[in-house]
Amino acid sequence: MEPKKRVTIKDLASVCEVSTATVSRVLNHIPGNYSAETEQRILDAAKQMGYYPNRMARSLITHKTKLIAVLVPDIHYYFFQDFFSGIDRYFGQFGYRILLCITQENAQNERMYLSELSNGLVDGIIVCTLNKKEDNALIIQLAAEKYPVVTLERYGSELAGLCNVRIDNELAAKLAVDYLVENGHRSIAFLKGHPEASNGELRYRGYLRSMAEHGLAVPASHVRRADYLFEASVVATHELLNECPEVTAIIAANDLMSMGVSKAIVQAGKRIPDDVSVVALGGAILTLTNEPTLTTVDFQADELGALAGECLRAQIEGKPLQQREYVLRPVLNVGQSVRKLSDFPPEI
Repeated sequence: MEPKKRVTIKDLASVCEVSTATVSRVLNHIPGNYSAETEQRILDAAKQMGYYPNRMARSLITHKTKLIAVLVPDIHYYFFQDFFSGIDRYFGQFGYRILLCITQENAQNERMYLSELSNGLVDGIIVCTLNKKEDNALIIQLAAEKYPVVTLERYGSELAGLCNVRIDNELAAKLAVDYLVENGHRSIAFLKGHPEASNGELRYRGYLRSMAEHGLAVPASHVRRADYLFEASVVATHELLNECPEVTAIIAANDLMSMGVSKAIVQAGKRIPDDVSVVALGGAILTLTNEPTLTTVDFQADELGALAGECLRAQIEGKPLQQREYVLRPVLNVGQSVRKLSDFPPEI
């Protein structure tokens, strides 16, 4: 069987009895001397005949690829999966396709992607945090050259003026602490991220501030570093449970670590929430898939993705930006992983 012939602009022009130039203008949304009736006739024919554009040919004409790149540190984090979904959902409305690039939390990989992709391969780039030490020099250079770029969870005064979407990380930790305190917990431990991850340090700061606001001490032994990693969080939780039996609740600074916390608690022969309560920062999916369902602080990753997409598309299409910085408020999702302790009266 011969392969089905690809429908071309010439085919559409012949069927609609117009010039190829008119078909090209309609399909590329370029204003021209054609009626609304002609435009609709061409669009209907394209749909009926199964026409889809030759992106390479289109890019030669429009100097646009209709491709967007998204650089994420590691796709294993639920947050970045939801973030990417929000970007894809937004750009899908406008005919863009998304390239997912994984930097492996490596600054050199990030520079390689930025250098190669910005050389005409994609129309714009969304650059996520590395969750480690970052070098923003090339991002700043691209922005200075008016290349469309948006950052997610990047920090530094040098980024002022760039379009950036962020989470209110301090508030996320505060919501977790406040909820645990409302439920009678006083010995609340914290598993923190990599010390060079700015968002991780902000979450840790929010934890410390909220504990202080409630008049609660934070022994050094109640804070463990697990670098946003599953395996490290399992080890850190085992150590915490062995060395600090007074701890009644653990806050994990990201979704992957909360899974490690949960596994370690079960391995230690304990139960969630009867023996130890758990709250995860990020990872709304965990409220549905884990058993018991975890109480989480949802980072609204899908909405962040849509906002990043909106900001990037405005730059690509030369439109004014309504806003250059977005800081989303996280939302507490109550699951079944926090036990209400009756040993303590509620705070007044």
